[in-house]
Amino acid sequence: MSSGDLVALTVLRRTRKLKPNQRLLLQLYALAPKAPNGAVKRTAAALAEELGWTPSLFSRVRKELVKEGWLEEVDRVTNIPIYRLGEESTGERRVVPLRSA
Repeated sequence: MSSGDLVALTVLRRTRKLKPNQRLLLQLYALAPKAPNGAVKRTAAALAEELGWTPSLFSRVRKELVKEGWLEEVDRVTNIPIYRLGEESTGERRVVPLRSA
């Protein structure tokens, strides 16, 4: 079993009490190709299309998950936010790098 599969399985187990749409979105993030920092660098429109959802539904569900710590914003490319699985999803504590001013 690959490390990506293990992450997806962990997320699946940790999300038992979430709504089906929330679980589905988190599974998409768990299985999507990631940057070294865990970020999924695909637009919301592309991810929504992958699920067969409207962009507004995707945005609403993602916003709920960010608010509860299941996803976290890690970067912005121009005005587009980039997200990764949060600590709630994986159970792993993440260290936030300090940025100089």
